[in-house]
Amino acid sequence: MSAAQIHEKVKQRSVSLFEPRPELNHATNCLCIVGRRSLSRGLFLDRRAFMNSYDYRIDAEGKYLTNILNAVAPVCGGINLEYYFSRVDNLRLGAGTKLAHNVMGLFGVPNGIDGDLRPGLPEQMIEVHDPLRLFVIVEQKPEIVNKVLQNNPSTLQWFYNQWIFLVVVEPESGDFFLYNQGKFETYEHFNLKPLVSHNLSELIESNENSFPVYLIKEEI
Repeated sequence: MSAAQIHEKVKQRSVSLFEPRPELNHATNCLCIVGRRSLSRGLFLDRRAFMNSYDYRIDAEGKYLTNILNAVAPVCGGINLEYYFSRVDNLRLGAGTKLAHNVMGLFGVPNGIDGDLRPGLPEQMIEVHDPLRLFVIVEQKPEIVNKVLQNNPSTLQWFYNQWIFLVVVEPESGDFFLYNQGKFETYEHFNLKPLVSHNLSELIESNENSFPVYLIKEEI
């Protein structure tokens, strides 16, 4: 490679969004909604939610919900906890800055000449992440959700041990139920009306931090 080609390569990397930041990926995730899109229609969730379309009306026995929760727990829950632990203690549970990382054997990275493999995520992926355990909202009857969990012990452990919090929205009454160590309890939410924004672009540009839930009513 000639000097001119090397210079051009370095120049390209200097303006690349991937070198060395941002590398935010799933950063800021804190929520997973399993239900019809009517549950979140018009809401601005600030890229904090995993969205899984699900219609309880065609799943009276919870067959489809079984497959969904069996994926939500290890996948969305695993992603969430990876960010959670890397954020609360990046020195021991994360990976420090990725600028000094060396790839070792294609299976891990140490920092510089340090031989210890880093177990979590680098600073560049978690700087904007608030360490919150995943909050899952499911639109279905509580007894159906409970049956699904009881029939899948490995999935149940995620919720029973509260590595993931679970709230079920009863689709007919609209009542909320919090799963607490094997049973559903009536969930008393704050019942606060969401903030309203009439211009999503201005809202996003107004702050670098995470936003609360907004109801978007953009003027046409």
